Amino acid sequence: MSVIECLAEKVARQEEKVSRETEKLEHYRDQLQTVMYSTFIKRQQSSQLSFHEALEQAFGKETTLHPN
Repeated sequence: MSVIECLAEKVARQEEKVSRETEKLEHYRDQLQTVMYSTFIKRQQSSQLSFHEALEQAFGKETTLHPN
């Protein structure tokens, strides 16, 4: 097997690993987002704050950028 073929196989294996890990990462991100959202909603519902007040408290007030 030539050096080029050997390196090509290594690259292909690494690409497969990266693809699998990327899929796992996307799955974990989705899970995290779902849990964060449901936790936020549960806390907001048991709070005296309005939805928008709770958003501002959790994530800060949204600022708009003004072009120069």
